Amino acid sequence: MDNRKIDQLVALRLLGYTEIKNDVGTTTWLVDEPNEQSFFFLGNEREFSPSERIEDAWQVVKELRENYFEISITIGEDIINVEVSTTIDDPKKVYYAYQQESLPLAICKAALKTVGVEV
Repeated sequence: MDNRKIDQLVALRLLGYTEIKNDVGTTTWLVDEPNEQSFFFLGNEREFSPSERIEDAWQVVKELRENYFEISITIGEDIINVEVSTTIDDPKKVYYAYQQESLPLAICKAALKTVGVEV
């Protein structure tokens, strides 16, 4: 799965953005209605890219924390490990982990697992 698709899934499934396509179908807008923001996707050009830009990935981390998830990041010599688990006391603690060479991409992939999306 390419990063553009991962970014769209994060925006739609995790952050709750709305998707709007233009009449031709070449441009997609992701709209964050509560914050009155919109981001465009046109081919590989996009304004919102949590899989590649750390400032966008931190929005994903913030959303996870607001939904009672704890995020642990370990940076090794050649790999970054992101672990996500629930902070709610539950004997069946939900746990997700993802290893990647890029921190933003690892955050996105682990976060998508929390909403049932396997990448």
